[in-house]
Amino acid sequence: MVHVIGVHLYLENEMVFRALRWTGTPEILEPDKCVRWSWWRPEALPEPVVPYARAAIDGIRAGRLYTEMGWT
Repeated sequence: MVHVIGVHLYLENEMVFRALRWTGTPEILEPDKCVRWSWWRPEALPEPVVPYARAAIDGIRAGRLYTEMGWT
């Protein structure tokens, strides 16, 4: 989980999960919001990556269960 304080000073909780296994093919269900859907290795993600998503991925790879972002 990434706990983010946004630019509008309201709290956001972004839930990010690591998939250990899956079946099927990714499918875009909101084409007005998503150009492409694919599986990527964490070290080879295309840019740009949304900052809270990068923080979550880095936290998961480091073994952390919780990540904070934007708190001072």
